[in-house]
Amino acid sequence: MKERFYASRVKVAAAAMALCVASSVVSIGLNTGSASAASGTVTVNTKLTGSVYMLWPNTTTPGWPTYYIPSMVSAFKKYLPKMKIVQESANNSQTTQQGQVQAAIASHATAVVLSPPDPQLAGAELKELKAAKIPVVAYNNDPDGGPVFAYVWVNFGYVGQWFGKWLSTNLVKKVGHTPVRLAEIYGDPTFAVYNNWLAGITPILQPLIKSGKVQVVCKANTPGWVPATAQTAMQACLTKTGHKVDAVLTMNDSTTDGVAAALQGASPNLLGKVLLVGGHDGDLLSVQRVLAGDEVATFHPDGVQAGKAAAALIQAALQGKSAKSTGYINASFNNGFVKGGVPTVEAPEQLITPSTVQQTIVNEGILTKGAICTGIAAKSKYCVG
Repeated sequence: MKERFYASRVKVAAAAMALCVASSVVSIGLNTGSASAASGTVTVNTKLTGSVYMLWPNTTTPGWPTYYIPSMVSAFKKYLPKMKIVQESANNSQTTQQGQVQAAIASHATAVVLSPPDPQLAGAELKELKAAKIPVVAYNNDPDGGPVFAYVWVNFGYVGQWFGKWLSTNLVKKVGHTPVRLAEIYGDPTFAVYNNWLAGITPILQPLIKSGKVQVVCKANTPGWVPATAQTAMQACLTKTGHKVDAVLTMNDSTTDGVAAALQGASPNLLGKVLLVGGHDGDLLSVQRVLAGDEVATFHPDGVQAGKAAAALIQAALQGKSAKSTGYINASFNNGFVKGGVPTVEAPEQLITPSTVQQTIVNEGILTKGAICTGIAAKSKYCVG
């Protein structure tokens, strides 16, 4: 894979890059500055009509069909009730999404909510939409290399920092010996969140490694965040170390799913014996592992806030207002094209632990208690209490 480096995007990740695999591809942009809480407002608009195309990267990564897509659709139905919603999945193919963009243009789409499967190839479709005078609000996946009105994003730097603090306070005590043999099975380095997460965790993790309390025994990236790829990497790690791994550090739930599958498939079964640290998206398997005690915690961004922000931004774009006028903009994203960075909303992150599952997952309608309390979670305190 050809390496691409952009100095403007790595200014806050110099320390983090020490942890990157040497052949990794560095994404175009990091957020500039630390996100503060957004204070925007959105109202129901029954005057705006037409069609908003929602172009998703896939519906196979659990977080998309169970959380990200429903929260966005729900917000648009509420705040833009006269606009028709047209949804398409790219099935992880940027070429497929390019065709969907062209179809949206041919159908005279009014606006587009866009999540590119491959951020580094998003520029062409963004330029086509701009030429067609169709405003674009990007969601969750980086809108690199082209014009875009605004970006609704996650706060991965905060997530990395939280897990770093957990490691510093709890890891050695939890494992019971030093050095803690740590495997790092990371995500896709073509996404800016990869470096944001590293920038959050590295200043805390590196001293643990330098002191000898932690020994990194394996390290791998997961292109496309594909669980099967993470599973293969973890299987290779177990083979390399003779199953001598105490903990695994991951970036999101889908890669953790792959790691967990590798641990469960080992002989003997290592799931529950090897500590899983890291996670983001709040998918079913991850929530169940958290309840069972096999995984420390996971996160998901505030979907209600993200949906409101996206609806407000589409309204602003169609009314000729600036993204900043919505009150939701709390960060900037350097996508290598938009001068000064893309106006960005970093939605607040919600921590998912056994004590917060009811509030952050069940009460928000993401998963039911009945769906959660199966399999390894069935006998957890939350499910039997």
